[in-house]
This record gives sequence, C-alpha cells and structure tokens, in this order.
Amino acid sequence: MTDPQTQGEVTALLQASRAGDGDAGDALYRLVYGELKGIALRHLATMGRQIVDPTELVNEALLRLLGDRIDAQNRQHFFRIAATAIRYTLIDLIRQRQAEKRGGGAIITRFDEALEQAQDGAMPDQRWLEVEAALAAFEGPYPRQCRTLELAYLVGLKQHEIADALAVNVRTVERDLRFAKAWLREELAR
Repeated sequence: MTDPQTQGEVTALLQASRAGDGDAGDALYRLVYGELKGIALRHLATMGRQIVDPTELVNEALLRLLGDRIDAQNRQHFFRIAATAIRYTLIDLIRQRQAEKRGGGAIITRFDEALEQAQDGAMPDQRWLEVEAALAAFEGPYPRQCRTLELAYLVGLKQHEIADALAVNVRTVERDLRFAKAWLREELAR
C-alpha cells in the first residue's frame, strides 16, 4: 500500500506519540491523511452514492483517533484502528443527519425522494445502518473475521497485507472473507 519508508515513519511517529511527543500526532495526521481519505472514498463508493462528505468523515475520524492516546504498535495496527474509527464515525454522521431530517433543529425545505432511494428501495444511509447493525452482530462472535472484512473493504488491503496485519496466513484470510461475506449476505437478506 505504501513504501517501507512511509511504513517506518508511521511506526516511529506512533512510538513518539505514545512517549508523549505532542508534535508526533500532528506529523502523523499529515502523513496518513491522504491514505485515510482514500479509505473513506473507497468505503463511500460502495454505498452507491455519497451520503457524507469524505473530507468530513476523515476529519471527524482523525479527531477521534488522535484525540485519544493511540495504542497502535505499528502502521498495520494503526490502520486497523483507523478503519474501525471511520466505520463508527460514519454511523454517527448518518445518525446525526437522520436526526436533523426528523426535525432535530434543521429546516428541511425540499425532499427529493428519488435521490434518496437506493436501487433496492431503501435509503442508502438506512441501508448502511442495516449493514452496520449486521457488522456489529458479526463482530461479537467473529472479531478476526470482522477485522479481515474491514481491512479488505474499508482499508482496501490486499490479502497478503491483511495476513501480515492480523498475523495469520493468506489461506485464513481467504476463508475469513468467504465466511464473512456469506454470513453478512444471509443476515442482510432477512
């Protein structure tokens, strides 16, 4: 995904941040921002239409991520944490937007139902909330398989990169992805 020098820089900045270097967090932000925005764009592209601004999504996720003490050990661990932060931030932004649509302080002047409809008839943000609920149910009993799915579809890692990040072999990643997709397909069909 990135060159080894950048991987080393991310790891070094994570270590400096954990050691209390305040400037390391800012440097890490600048170093990973573009890659995280790419993750957000890929993730939002799977929804069929953009339901939140990718820049807003990445900024919110990074504020959450860098606002806390980052316990990531290396670049792969950081991006596993970042993928989860993006996922949860997206859900929060969708819920906030839905609350505003229901009169949570916003004045709605126009509602174009044709634009809000997905191909299957559900609104894209509502469909994503259904996917998120399924992922949350999946994550409890199958945490590694959920991480595998996030790294493949949210972060966009290749199978060998996922294997390295999760310390498993590529065949395990392949099985996890097949299982996760089948489980989610069945869960969402209900």
